[in-house]
Order: sequence, then C-alpha cells, then structure tokens
Amino acid sequence: MKLSLIVAMDERRLIGSMSGGLPWQGIERDREHFRSYVKGKALLLGRKTYEEMEGWLDSDHRPYILTRNRNYVPKTSARVAFSFDEVIRLAEKERESELVVCGGAAIYERAINSADLIILTILHTTFTVQGTPKFFPDWDTKKFNEISRQEFAPSEKSDFSISILHLES
Repeated sequence: MKLSLIVAMDERRLIGSMSGGLPWQGIERDREHFRSYVKGKALLLGRKTYEEMEGWLDSDHRPYILTRNRNYVPKTSARVAFSFDEVIRLAEKERESELVVCGGAAIYERAINSADLIILTILHTTFTVQGTPKFFPDWDTKKFNEISRQEFAPSEKSDFSISILHLES
C-alpha cells in the first residue's frame, strides 16, 4: 500500500493553528488540486481534521480517523484507530491501494518517515494565526526526489504565487 501525504503550507511550513482551520481562505488552485488528488481514495485524518472536513467528505472517500479518544464515535461510517500502526494494518486489511494523510500536524509528524509520496503545495507568502501555530514537520529531503512541479503566478484572488510539488521516496 502506498502512503501519501498531501499538504499546503506557507514558506515557514505553517499549516494551521491549535484552534483549527486553515490560515488562508479561497485559494482555488490548491483546493481543486486537493479535491482532484483525493477523489475516491482512502484518507487518514486526525480527529480534529476529520471533524473540520465532515461536511466536505463524499461517499467516494474512505476516511480513517486516528484519535487518542477510545470513546470516539464518528458521525459517519469512518474507520477509527488509536495508533498509526493500527491504521496501517486496518487499511492493508481492507486492501487500500493508497492511504492519503490529510493532517493534522501530529499525524503528518508520525507519517512523514513512512511516506512514499509527498504532495506539497507551497504558498509563497507567510501567514499568521490566532493561538498556537501548527507546522508541517521537517523531513529528510535527500530521501525524496521531485517528480513533478507546477508553478502558478499570483492571481486576482491571491497576491502570491503557488508551487505544487510531487516528491517521491
């Protein structure tokens, strides 16, 4: 089974805050790329990320929720696991061909060293957040090769450029 990470971050690797949500809104190019990549795939989400995305997930997504809360019951038919290894075993047992990690920060931190592919959107600017910021973890860049890159100039909706990279281990 392939393990992929998909993430958008600013130039400082900021991905969110402790209070939830993204530090940016309305970046259509990133949203379209995200939706296109994860369509029909199994998704690994931390509990908070899952709850933030609840209204967005379609019937063609197969969410796996990683949580420390042993009493957690999702509102949908999502699978629940309590450790990263348990999620991997469950996804393999269900014969998933790819499991796409969608966040949050602690899930990325746990999965980064096992990743086969990182789909990375870099927003060429910096953002600030209310509360405690959350960052995408450092990773061994020597382990990954860039297999594709798309560059997008600033647009009417955003005054900064965007790069979308696919990095394979």
